[in-house]
Amino acid sequence: MDSIPGYDTAQPIQFATLDQLLWGIVKTIQVYSLPVMALSIAALGIALVMSGDDTERKSKLKGWITHLLLGGLLVFGAATIASILKTFLGGK
Repeated sequence: MDSIPGYDTAQPIQFATLDQLLWGIVKTIQVYSLPVMALSIAALGIALVMSGDDTERKSKLKGWITHLLLGGLLVFGAATIASILKTFLGGK
């Protein structure tokens, strides 16, 4: 491992508390999921408009949009949900 530059001075990812680790994970998921969700909704919207009279395809696309929005609600509401649970369970 001596031939890898910077290996000897590298540090593993460290968090002072478990809360910092968990909030870091939540924040990272939120940051990366927003553009993916936006592009997915746009693509599903275009597919919905282009589906024409195909009611079965429209139904499937509306289901996908609904699931995507519900997932987004969970991802972006995770901070609120976690705060409520932490208070309810006696955390600081």
